[in-house]
Amino acid sequence: MRRRIRMLCDLMDKGPLRVLSLLLALVMAEAVMWDPTRLTDQASTLPAVQGLVLIWAVCTGVIHGVGFQPQKRRWQALFTPLPAVLVLCLALYRFYL
Repeated sequence: MRRRIRMLCDLMDKGPLRVLSLLLALVMAEAVMWDPTRLTDQASTLPAVQGLVLIWAVCTGVIHGVGFQPQKRRWQALFTPLPAVLVLCLALYRFYL
């Protein structure tokens, strides 16, 4: 498990991916602040879970984008950037289309 977490973190530990992660997080945060009803109107039966996942993805994107690297394995597992980038891409797709 530790090797997988380290592998995911090393895979995303590149400058252009950090910039992408930060931009996606900032655009998603701006989109939610600009018109929060667009996401809630399209929400399924679990809007609270979707909101928590979206908050986690934005926080993880900012953490990864600014270059912060958690030292403990549990924090690395929680703030793994690859799933957060995927969630941000999906949320932005749903928001703008």
